[in-house]
Amino acid sequence: MSLRYRPEIDGMRAVAVIAVILYHLKISLSAGYFLPGGFLGVDVFFVLSGYLITGLILKELNETNTFSFSNFYSRRARRILPALLLVMIFSMLVAWTQLLPTELTRFAKSLIAALAFVSNIFWFFTLGEYGAQSGLLQPFLHTWSLSIEEQFYFIFPLLLFGVHKFRAGRWTKIVLYILLVSSFVAAQITTTHIHAFLSFYSPVSRAWEMLAGSLLAYLEIARKQGKLNTYRIAKCIPAASVAVLIYSFSTISLEASSHPGFTTIPVVLASCALIWFAQKGEPVTQLLSSKATVFVGKLSYSLYLWHFPIFAFGRMRLAGDPTLLDYSAWLALTATLSWLGYALVERPFRLTLSTKAFVSAIVGSLVVVAAFSFVVIRYNGFPQRLADVASLYGKNEIDNQKLAYESTSILRSLSPGEVIGDWNAGTASQHERNDLWFTPQARKKILVIGNSHSKDVFNALYQNREALDGVEVARFALAQDLPDNEFEWLYSSPNFAAADIIIFAPKYNRLTVSALSKKVEEIMGKGKKVVLLGNAAEFTPPGTLPVFDWYIRRENHAAVKTEVDRLAFQYEGIKAKSYNREIEQIANSHGIPYLDRRSLMCDDASKVCEVVTPDNMKAMFDGDHWTLEGAKFFGARMISRWFRSPPFL
Repeated sequence: MSLRYRPEIDGMRAVAVIAVILYHLKISLSAGYFLPGGFLGVDVFFVLSGYLITGLILKELNETNTFSFSNFYSRRARRILPALLLVMIFSMLVAWTQLLPTELTRFAKSLIAALAFVSNIFWFFTLGEYGAQSGLLQPFLHTWSLSIEEQFYFIFPLLLFGVHKFRAGRWTKIVLYILLVSSFVAAQITTTHIHAFLSFYSPVSRAWEMLAGSLLAYLEIARKQGKLNTYRIAKCIPAASVAVLIYSFSTISLEASSHPGFTTIPVVLASCALIWFAQKGEPVTQLLSSKATVFVGKLSYSLYLWHFPIFAFGRMRLAGDPTLLDYSAWLALTATLSWLGYALVERPFRLTLSTKAFVSAIVGSLVVVAAFSFVVIRYNGFPQRLADVASLYGKNEIDNQKLAYESTSILRSLSPGEVIGDWNAGTASQHERNDLWFTPQARKKILVIGNSHSKDVFNALYQNREALDGVEVARFALAQDLPDNEFEWLYSSPNFAAADIIIFAPKYNRLTVSALSKKVEEIMGKGKKVVLLGNAAEFTPPGTLPVFDWYIRRENHAAVKTEVDRLAFQYEGIKAKSYNREIEQIANSHGIPYLDRRSLMCDDASKVCEVVTPDNMKAMFDGDHWTLEGAKFFGARMISRWFRSPPFL
């Protein structure tokens, strides 16, 4: 059972998918990126989805007083699975040749999550890990929105059917209103007071956008049945709605907005207004209904599926930032594969293929994807695939995520029974909170505090502990904004009570600096000596790789320490350095030592920053964290420069 075809709906899909694609290109401008609010195109899709699904369900319920769930989910399978599996199978071939072992393992897990329609949950936990690889490099990150839609489609038809049967539909509008308001309130509270990242991926926080479309479909059917009065339509509303969308796409930044929440309301209302006020002869409706716009709209699902893996794999292959030629190539490939996929797979599978042939093809494809994923996970991404590239690295580990995990190995060895990794390196473990690390023989006891960067400093000192001459070191993790509740945990810990010296060693940002002076006063007031370490040097070479890896991939030969260190100096970021001046001023104002952590790495006179150890090992696994080898190297330098004088003597 189908609704009347409305070409302007396809036109709205075209607008939404173009906004999303341009947003994901991340075209740099002087003040940020082109179309910073293009992510809101997904919210337009959510409104359209709610509108279309509710229209189909209510039409069938009103005409037959029943609803065929088997037909509904069969149509969903034909709509969603063929194109999705096609993109997955092609992406598997590229991933096998391009991704590092941990990347390939995560890619395989993401395929399973996408097919189980729990991708939003998977990516919330995966990207929520501290130091997680950029979302722009995750080929199937974009399936989070598909999962949210399917979760909605799984629950909402059952709910609507139950409400219709219980009171012959008389409560439908009330239920829709209650659900919409409840979801919106939950979204706003979660976004602003609990966890914005959770809200972004939560089906509860997103449901109100689809419910807005659902309510619109209900009101439209009621209007057609004469239950609502109709008014003379203001012809300016579609144009105003498009203006709202363009303004939102062009000005709203995800990081600086309350989304999903109040920020999202104009986009949702504009989408609803375009649907409600569309009419023949109206200029915006005519534009949205044009052949070119409708054609893009019909391709929108394929375009959405193809663009993100193409962009992600494209970025991984670059030795620098994308050029106009790169962007053009990615867009051309996206358009070509989307059209071929639509014509050869998506449309035939949805409209003409027999049920038997459809089931056979889908089951076969599912087996291929599942087998690939489980084998890749079982064998840890098949490290032997990359032997040629790995040979350029010598003794170095090619996979930086393995090095990141190794950097937490000392903390794991000291905390038996606890799971410690990249994801919680900035959170105090139970061992840090409850146990005493120092021995009675310690000449001096030093407690290093801060986020994951304090882990690096602890690793540096712990690996050189024999040179410390009886000085012992412990560590306590704190969030970057130095929250009061975590300091209460710190103050009640045995290590804090026993420590002689507290070393602040976080990665400083504006929040850290703002809270620092107060925390220094508190700790000094408890009779502890305090030392402030400045930020370590940070590096931002072109592309997505750390300096060491970027050099090897660009030059296609083993790293030469002198060349890599000179390159690192050229690509040192300025933000970390700028905070160091403020940290030193705070230290001076309190009469406490300030130690320049950057000076352990960089020599301005020689114009080098050492990101390679003397024995040619990686000193960093990303732009700002030390490997174990790097920590050991810098730790020896730290001890020889600083620990032979007060307050450490």
